[in-house]
Amino acid sequence: MSIPGINDAFFQAAYFLQLLANGLTNGAIYAMMAVAVVIIYRTTGHLNFAQGEMGTVACFLVFTLCVQRGLPYWLAIPGVMLLMMIVGAAIQRGLVQPIARRGGLGVVMITLGLFLILNALTGIIWGTELHDTVTPFPGQPTDQFVILAGPPQFAVRYASIGIWVTLVVAVLLLWALLQRTRLGLSYRAVASNTESAVLAGIPVERMRMFGWALAAAIGALAAVLTAQKSGALEFGLMSGVLLYGLASAALGGFDSLIGAVVGGVIVGLAEALIPALFTFIGSELSLVMALVVIVVALVVRPDGLFGTRRVERV
Repeated sequence: MSIPGINDAFFQAAYFLQLLANGLTNGAIYAMMAVAVVIIYRTTGHLNFAQGEMGTVACFLVFTLCVQRGLPYWLAIPGVMLLMMIVGAAIQRGLVQPIARRGGLGVVMITLGLFLILNALTGIIWGTELHDTVTPFPGQPTDQFVILAGPPQFAVRYASIGIWVTLVVAVLLLWALLQRTRLGLSYRAVASNTESAVLAGIPVERMRMFGWALAAAIGALAAVLTAQKSGALEFGLMSGVLLYGLASAALGGFDSLIGAVVGGVIVGLAEALIPALFTFIGSELSLVMALVVIVVALVVRPDGLFGTRRVERV
């Protein structure tokens, strides 16, 4: 007996597993974007609304180097990530730092302005039409493991496995950097208590530059994976992904890297499973799910699932 508004196919094993795999793939990308958001927020208390557009520019640079010029991905992607680290540090030092001294609202306006400028520049330089996507992992329709022949079929694409592995490797390298190096220790000191870090002689502004640089590199990697997943490259590539990344960070906690990863996976699964279960939602309203997650997270648990609860002394 079918229930009105419920998709009966949702309860078929192959269909559900395919949705689960798609949700985990999207969730890995959202988690990476959320990590980039959290890295900046932990040291500055600000949100970079241009994070997605910075990643889009980086992805188009990879497209130019690899698709148009024939450079191998293993060389182009790290090179572009390094370039974006320099750009991120320069933006923090040249634009954000002077404005931040005058108030947090100015930083919001700066990042929104960067969003518009980078979006326009991407359209001017590379055009607004669809381009062939970047494919650091095998991206042909046959590049997949067929687990259940179906119908319906359950298959895991090689690109999805590559995205999952990339997230795991990126998180492990980030953990090693922040936990096992003096640079990471200084960053965590600034993120934990800026005043104490100043007294300890830690260069706070340099650590904030480092945070912006690191976030720019991770955002660039997230954009490349997004282009691989979507199968097309366009100038508005990361607009929706940034929203999902913000939702993931809000859910996990804006000051928690672990929360960013967990939040990204949850948002990715919710985006894939909920519209598939309830037919009245539909895929066209999937972006609304991100907004709902943000609102619910801020109302029920303002600090997020893994966020640090702030205690104010009076």
